[in-house]
Amino acid sequence: MSLGFLIKEGLTGLKRAKFPSFAAVLTIAISLTLLGMSYLIGNELYSLLSNMRAKVNIEVFLLPSATEIDRATIAESLDSHEAVAAYEFISKEEAAARFQEEFGEDIYAVLGENPLPVSYTVDLTSAHRTSDAVSAFVQELRRLPGVDEVRYRQTFLRLLERYYKAALVAGGVILAVILGAAILLVANTIKLSIFAKREIIRIMRLVGATDLFIQTPFIVEGIVHGILGAGLALVLLSGIISGTNYLFVGIVETDIQMGYPLLVGVLITGTLFGLIGSTRSIRMFLSNGRM
Repeated sequence: MSLGFLIKEGLTGLKRAKFPSFAAVLTIAISLTLLGMSYLIGNELYSLLSNMRAKVNIEVFLLPSATEIDRATIAESLDSHEAVAAYEFISKEEAAARFQEEFGEDIYAVLGENPLPVSYTVDLTSAHRTSDAVSAFVQELRRLPGVDEVRYRQTFLRLLERYYKAALVAGGVILAVILGAAILLVANTIKLSIFAKREIIRIMRLVGATDLFIQTPFIVEGIVHGILGAGLALVLLSGIISGTNYLFVGIVETDIQMGYPLLVGVLITGTLFGLIGSTRSIRMFLSNGRM
């Protein structure tokens, strides 16, 4: 028999066992939707972490006795350091203007003088926004001549990383559970389709059909289940994404997108679900001679 005939038989099998086929497609769709939502949540958490890290900068305060040579040394060190994305020199006058803008008070009127120090505000590159990298860089800055104090949001950065790692571990565990349950559910659901055709399989074996000949239509059917389930999952995910963006518009900055990686990932994963589930089920049936 030709491959075309076997593929045609696999597609025909969808019509013969409509309920098991529908159950298999629905199971795959729900599983993929849950996996897709897990991916989107993880991606949003990573984006949130990156945005919050981007707001963490370093403030380098200079001693009142710092000389122009000290300032030049500090500026040269910042210019050449790989951790520095950009930096800004803040004079005493600019510091006073920022104080007034933030607190609404003229520091000269309050204190009669300007005790605010000269400083540098340093923005970091994305690769050096981890707590360990920032801590190492801060130690270098503190050793520079003319530096009085170096401040950054150390506690905030460490808490941010700690909670992100905890969320990452929890997300990985949840994803693994969903993935394992999905494969098991798909395999068991496809068993229903194979069980509905058990008499046909036994007749085929009696007339001398090889295991490969018997398996191929069911594998094709499983792949079709996977593709249809993936298509339905993409529709559901698209609806969830649109609904989420609509509900939170104006409340938080969110613009969740389907994205090419998620689209391809769902299609490939759905196909693999159908392939693995059908292959596992039909091989178990043939090896046991029963369900």
